[in-house]
Amino acid sequence: MTYAPVTTPVVPPRRGLPTGAVVGIVAGGLALILVVVAAVVLGSSVFGADTMRFKATGVSMEPAIRAGQTVTAEKVAAGKYQPKRGDIIVFTAPSSWLSSDNSQTIMKRVIGLPGDRLSCCDSTGQWLVGGQPLAEPYLETPGTERPFAVVVPDGRLWVMGDNRENSNDSRRMFMVSNDIGTATVPVAAVTAVVQQ
Repeated sequence: MTYAPVTTPVVPPRRGLPTGAVVGIVAGGLALILVVVAAVVLGSSVFGADTMRFKATGVSMEPAIRAGQTVTAEKVAAGKYQPKRGDIIVFTAPSSWLSSDNSQTIMKRVIGLPGDRLSCCDSTGQWLVGGQPLAEPYLETPGTERPFAVVVPDGRLWVMGDNRENSNDSRRMFMVSNDIGTATVPVAAVTAVVQQ
């Protein structure tokens, strides 16, 4: 009978890092991932999910918002805007308001709410809401208008720029069309409210 020699398997030398180093690298990598995830979540809550940034391209909202100024606005879910007089809103413009020089997104101030009777103007140039003068401390000058009166339809808003002499808004659209539907903006078109 022959016997084969018994050999002890040779364990190849270890290559790579010691176990402690590997654990340290994995732990460091996990810590880095957690920091990145935390930064992304924080960034979303500050700049993403609830707010938007808009740059004013014209002078219609001066002096409150200057041409070239960037503003922060709180997003509004589709159809969820609760109208408030004095809000500066961002909305999708009705097609009748657009020209080749305008974009779809417009910023204006809410002046008339659904059902309001608006009239222009008293002897000092102030707009009247339900026969009462509307205080507008944000205006530098009230502007000059021909007298007229309207009732804002249900589900719609009467909006104007603060720079009354240079704003394509509900007044201008009403003067051109003499149609309250064309002159007003659907409440559902509001996408954001500028933080003031």
